[in-house]
Amino acid sequence: MQKSMPLDFLLEGFINDELIDKCKNIKINGLVRDNRKVRKGNLFIAHQGFNTHGLLYAEDAVAKGAAVVLWDGGIDEGDETRRDQILANISKQVLCLHCDGLKQKVGQIASRFYEQPSLSLDMIGVTGTDGKTSIAHFLAQCLDAYDVHCGVLGTLGNGFINDLHPTGLTTVDAIQIQKTLAEIHQAGARHAVMEVSSHGLDQGRVSGVAFTTAIFSNLASDHMDYHKTIDNYVQAKRKLFYTPGLKAAVINLDDAFGRELAKECRQHVCVWGYSMQKDAKSLAPFADYLVHTTRIEAYETGFKLGVQTPKGAGNFEIPVLGRFNVSNVLAVLATLLVTQSNFDDAVKSLRNIHPVDGRVELIAAENKPVVVVDYAHTEQGLAAVCSSVREHFSGQMWCLFGCGGNRDRSKRPLMAKVAEKYADKIIVTTDNPRHEDPQKIIDEIMAGFVNTENVEPVISRREAIEIAIHNAQPGDVVLIAGKGHETSQIVGDVQIAFDDRRVAGEVLAARDSGVIA
Repeated sequence: MQKSMPLDFLLEGFINDELIDKCKNIKINGLVRDNRKVRKGNLFIAHQGFNTHGLLYAEDAVAKGAAVVLWDGGIDEGDETRRDQILANISKQVLCLHCDGLKQKVGQIASRFYEQPSLSLDMIGVTGTDGKTSIAHFLAQCLDAYDVHCGVLGTLGNGFINDLHPTGLTTVDAIQIQKTLAEIHQAGARHAVMEVSSHGLDQGRVSGVAFTTAIFSNLASDHMDYHKTIDNYVQAKRKLFYTPGLKAAVINLDDAFGRELAKECRQHVCVWGYSMQKDAKSLAPFADYLVHTTRIEAYETGFKLGVQTPKGAGNFEIPVLGRFNVSNVLAVLATLLVTQSNFDDAVKSLRNIHPVDGRVELIAAENKPVVVVDYAHTEQGLAAVCSSVREHFSGQMWCLFGCGGNRDRSKRPLMAKVAEKYADKIIVTTDNPRHEDPQKIIDEIMAGFVNTENVEPVISRREAIEIAIHNAQPGDVVLIAGKGHETSQIVGDVQIAFDDRRVAGEVLAARDSGVIA
């Protein structure tokens, strides 16, 4: 049976009382912002999008059966006349309601429509430049181990840990978030963990989500194409920690901004800090509770850890690569302890975590170089995975990476400097060029190298992988960075099938066989 909700209930407090009176006795059976998806009886929500204003499509939405049009101002100069014409036409057919600041209110309206699902869940939000996906998935794996069923929303998809539905976005739109949370709750979940991007926070996509715990991983320059300044980026991240009703913040105290954020958050919420420092006394002023390592010992397939927490101390092993994953595991451990897990149960579940798709994912074969595929696409992310690979493997390191087109250009030479610092051999190739010339992107990366003697630019990503794997020796490690779990390459507006893991596996299998994959 199709859900329907009273329009005055959905909009109470968001529009003035005079308009609310017009909403009485009207029921809405769906919320939609894409005119192509409108069905009869829907509420069509029209506000300024990235490229255009939704009101310009309102006539089509009404023709398809929209019962009500909710709109705000902010329409680009020059389109006012068109707006007035559209409103004059559709207001003769359906109720048109003006709502100031609509974009930031959609999530709350959607939350009401889907009966406020986040209030029925232990809602955990994860933000930061790097590590969001790993933290979210490790946490979901651990909570599922307690048989409490944990939903996941993030880069790899939405749903449950073994049944994710890809969306193409880290944080989907506000309406879809509420719909997904409702579905997760109806499926029996008690917890949900969501990766919360800076875009999602800035655009109000998580407005209406009742987070109980917020996790901060780290901060590096990213998405400057969108935020323009690092201060804007920081302010977007900060918003998660001012969610009304937030009970706890779990914050990385090894990060400079993390320490600043923790000190600030202690004024209004309980702060659990985590750190890889063995002597963490200096961090006491930043957190109410502290989780930190007392021992970190790398071996070929993981780490041996010693940890100290307010709920216990002990030693255990984790089967994941990368020192940054030690930090991610500490974030998870702290969050498990926040959710009232005891120390022994938390450690037991962490012993059994498994790597996240495309995050320091190991592809190995006997008497051949080891391949590591990772999503690192910022200079900080690349530095973290490069230094971690160095810690686990003693042979030469090949680093293959590129940079996405139509994205932050400032990080291109910075990533070159990182690769030059850590790798013995470097191949610069394409990532997702989108609408930029791949050669131009490579040239901007190449400008960051001091010495290009061990650097080879190769436009074809497949050819780059072949060169690295066929020339690396047994005992060497080939790091393929930038795309991780992605299964396509974006060229222009076209997505071409391409999976680093699959291609690397094929090339590795063909190595020494005389066959070119």
